[in-house]
Amino acid sequence: MTIFLTTIHVIVCLILVLVILLQAGRGQGLGTSFSSGNVQSLLGTRAADFLTKVTTVSAICFLLTSIGLDYLEVRKNRSLFEASKPASPVDLETLKQLAEKVKAEQPPKASETPAEAQKTAETASQNPTDKAPDTTKPS
Repeated sequence: MTIFLTTIHVIVCLILVLVILLQAGRGQGLGTSFSSGNVQSLLGTRAADFLTKVTTVSAICFLLTSIGLDYLEVRKNRSLFEASKPASPVDLETLKQLAEKVKAEQPPKASETPAEAQKTAETASQNPTDKAPDTTKPS
């Protein structure tokens, strides 16, 4: 449907541009490029009335196709801000357990003894928001 409406819209645009250029204005429009130079003599005596009506109809068709294309695009709803799938809930307990498991699997630092590393891991698991005590400073 969008392709059909876009095709009609482009055709109406071209007709509208052509009809506007054919109308006589200050410079007598595109009709001066024809041999006679007078649109009325080229298209007949009622050419101005006919071109005015064609312009009005073309402008109305242009507006209707513009509104129709806008409506079709809004219905697609391709928003980048809305998630297509609902986010899964986060289980904080599972995250805490995984963090403790990762900390327990980390090898101790070179300056720490195994007892200090165990103490650091225990304090980190008891107070996850607090920083672990700094044992790298010399006493």
